[in-house]
Amino acid sequence: MLWSLEQVEGMLGVLKTSTDKTVIYKCLVKLRTDVVKDKDGIVLFRTAGGVPVMVRLISKLNEKIMEVVLSILGNCCTDDQACIEAVECKVIAPLITILKTIPNSLIQCRACRMLGNLAKSKKASSFLIVHYSAIAPAICHIIESTSAVQTSIMAFRVCRFLLVSSQFYKHFLVSNGLLQLMRIFVAVMKNNELPKASTQDIEVSTLIGLKRNQHREKYFEEVARNLEGVRSDIFDYQMLKNTTRNCEYILPKEHDAIELAYEILKCLMLLSAQQIGMRAWELLSRNTSLAPIVYFVKEDSEQRASALKILSNFCKDPCAFYMLSTADSIVAACELLMAVNMAKPLSESECRHCVNIISTLSADACSRSKIRRCGALRKLVAMIRESHSQSERSSLFHILNNFQYDNLSMELLLYEGLVPMLVRELNDYLTSDEEHHRRRREERIQGGKKRKLTDPATPETLSKFSKTQESINSDFESPSSSPRSYNTTSPCSSRSMSPVCSNLFANDDDENYSPACSDDDDDEDDSKASNTNTDTRESRIATNRAQPANVMDILKLIDEGTETIDDTLSDKEDLEELSSDVPPKLAQLRNQAGDTIDVIENLIYRITLMINKRPELGKPETLDTLIRAINLFGANNNFANALTNILLESQFFAQIIKHGVVHQLYQLTKVEEMRKDGFAFLETLTNVGESNYGKEELVRLLRSDADLNAQQRAAISVAYIIKSHRLLYQFLYDGNALTLLFDLLLRKKSDNLYADEAADAVTAMSRFTLGIVLPESEQPDANTNVCCAQLNASTAPLHEHCDMRFLVPGDHDDAEDAGKDSAGEVATLTIGFNKQLLCDTSEVFNKMLNSNFREGHDGEIQLRDYTANGLRYFLHLIGCHARHPTMPDYGALLQAFEMSRVYIIPELEALLHERLIQFLDAHNCQRLLEWALKNYHAELTETAISYYLCASLPAQDKLQLFRAAEDSVYASEWFQLLNDAVYERCRSTGY
Repeated sequence: MLWSLEQVEGMLGVLKTSTDKTVIYKCLVKLRTDVVKDKDGIVLFRTAGGVPVMVRLISKLNEKIMEVVLSILGNCCTDDQACIEAVECKVIAPLITILKTIPNSLIQCRACRMLGNLAKSKKASSFLIVHYSAIAPAICHIIESTSAVQTSIMAFRVCRFLLVSSQFYKHFLVSNGLLQLMRIFVAVMKNNELPKASTQDIEVSTLIGLKRNQHREKYFEEVARNLEGVRSDIFDYQMLKNTTRNCEYILPKEHDAIELAYEILKCLMLLSAQQIGMRAWELLSRNTSLAPIVYFVKEDSEQRASALKILSNFCKDPCAFYMLSTADSIVAACELLMAVNMAKPLSESECRHCVNIISTLSADACSRSKIRRCGALRKLVAMIRESHSQSERSSLFHILNNFQYDNLSMELLLYEGLVPMLVRELNDYLTSDEEHHRRRREERIQGGKKRKLTDPATPETLSKFSKTQESINSDFESPSSSPRSYNTTSPCSSRSMSPVCSNLFANDDDENYSPACSDDDDDEDDSKASNTNTDTRESRIATNRAQPANVMDILKLIDEGTETIDDTLSDKEDLEELSSDVPPKLAQLRNQAGDTIDVIENLIYRITLMINKRPELGKPETLDTLIRAINLFGANNNFANALTNILLESQFFAQIIKHGVVHQLYQLTKVEEMRKDGFAFLETLTNVGESNYGKEELVRLLRSDADLNAQQRAAISVAYIIKSHRLLYQFLYDGNALTLLFDLLLRKKSDNLYADEAADAVTAMSRFTLGIVLPESEQPDANTNVCCAQLNASTAPLHEHCDMRFLVPGDHDDAEDAGKDSAGEVATLTIGFNKQLLCDTSEVFNKMLNSNFREGHDGEIQLRDYTANGLRYFLHLIGCHARHPTMPDYGALLQAFEMSRVYIIPELEALLHERLIQFLDAHNCQRLLEWALKNYHAELTETAISYYLCASLPAQDKLQLFRAAEDSVYASEWFQLLNDAVYERCRSTGY
């Protein structure tokens, strides 16, 4: 029937005036069953002023009346306006009193339902804040004491709406609400039909060793398990699992019990998003288990996403580690990741939660063993390979980092291609953001990474070889000598799960053993559960009677009200609310994980420490990327240590030589801050190259006529790394390495690949191995006079009293000033000077100008082999007796030096000799050599040859210098002098 406003008001009038409990009760029942049954009826009831009347009646001591009033108010509070009206009428205080004092489970259920509806209303819930301290213990007491399932459901529903508030959350924990919640959850999910295992069967199985009476497949599994440590790459790890999921918990069959389990899951979603605290976890671990939650983590579970998010949130709290481990969360997450052909594939958030669970629990050795045995390790590698998300790959790399001490797992990872993935990730990082990397480099240099140095007193000049391997007692000349013997121990045994020694390597104090990784992404809509109809009543009252017109008719209706009271409006939300109930922004409680680049750095380093080295370590892309990382971050890190370990490994030596890694290492020495480390890397290769293995490998490459590139690279490497002069002579002379080097330098074809490397190699060999250096010019004293006169003006007199003159052929520029004769030939240029000054300076000039054998007449000397610039510079030096701050034309310098020798002026000769060395460069070295060869000047010849060999020039400048000398008239003599200089240096100390 349809009620009018007047009828409802009339009924409310009866409730206000009547003192008969029976009449009041029947009136309330009629209102409940016929009016407050849908949204329209609730609005009608509120409009008629029914809410204040119900609030006054709520304190009636009659439990039957109280139950119906709570039911009516509970339905009314599904309307926001009714909620506001109820709290304004001060309904909260008596409602809490009922919750605390009335033990009737039905009344408790009605009261919890009403309180839950108030908490659900955003406006009304603000009135509850001041009552949290009373509501929390009351609700927790009901949860603990009641045995009615519907009451428990409504109590947990209240908690779900209130747990969004951190204030209520604290009171809930203090009241042991979480412990009671988990106890009920465990009890609801307990599989009471699970048969007990037979002790006799276990003992018999142990006695017979599972050999004769077992199935052939099980026998093979046992054999494969025993062989697992021998060849971990040839067995299917899924076959080795041999374990079943925990069957101790199961979804109950009763509808109410299932509804209760789902409501608890909703509460756990909110609880898991906040910090629970160590004391609460201690109580939980002693009395309950997280296994019921793990039960839902399976392929066909509708609550899979919710359970995964709960477990993933718990992973944020380090106190939950033990309970997550004992609940076998790791196996559930791994199985879900590895499942194929699922009816409902994993969503992106579900996959991320699985990874987060595995990341947290993989810090434990037993969990790592489970991950490996169930085959998830291969799946993780495949996920890294296929992922296009930087954050996802970062999380997965953090998981793999926990396996660094597990040799068996590391072998499997390497077999699955871990090294190429690490190299690819590092390479992508290095090429992504140059500005970011520049800042990272500065941070590392300034100690931003907070690395601990093992021994601060260790001199910086120690080589990388000596840093990584503290003591190496190896005879390089012995037949069994090999760099492989340098590192014959691993930080853990082949079956070990943890490190044997934490300070085995010098630069390893900063490594954290098995760090846990965090999942910073916490989407609000991660968990979506399927719709479940949880209405408690399927049928509705559908009477269509005539409406009464007066109060007497109403009383007749009261007598007919025999229907049972039930809540016809559904207060139970679908499981899709699990994610919408979560606050939009939760505090980030997880320990922040290290940067991905640090994980990659550590993993690569650990891989290079393993006894069995994967061939991928010696590939060009690996070495190139490591060197680029060292260039970016410096050498005080594990990238440098990893590279050192690779360089020490004899099996990679040939690849290193062929790829030209030696040349790349030499480039590090050209950077000031990397100079010492670059030489340390080269020293490491020297140790390998001068061992028996290295010598044989270099000889083999030098003799490989079929592979010219390998020959050339071997010759270049010999020049860089061989330090023994005796051994170097054998390679250069007997192995023809020097000829190969000079051929590369002198080959003028543009397609030559290694000419630049050869140029640097000759320089490095000459300077750092043979000790060829240029003589240093003396620095002038502070009191030395410096002449600042300009010599550009060719017509300016060189002395105040010029009473004699020199006649020299004019240069092109001089000819314009001196004019040309009638035949068009360049005229002779006249340069005046003081006769007495010349005679006082040189006895030769004195004889020429004053003796009977003087040349010319009237103080005139004719010089045909010198230019005006050379003569003017020579005469200027005689006149000023001072140094010049700038270099004149080098040709003029050579002519002045020659004249100082011809006219026997020792002081001037010494000064000019020093200046010839001081201003020697790539542009004038050939001129000096040609002059020295022409004039048989041995000292300057040696200086020029030394400059060709040891001058630290850019590669292209050095190539140009060599190739210009090849075109000289003295090319054959020059080439022979180069060879003689190198061989003589080798022989002088090597034999």
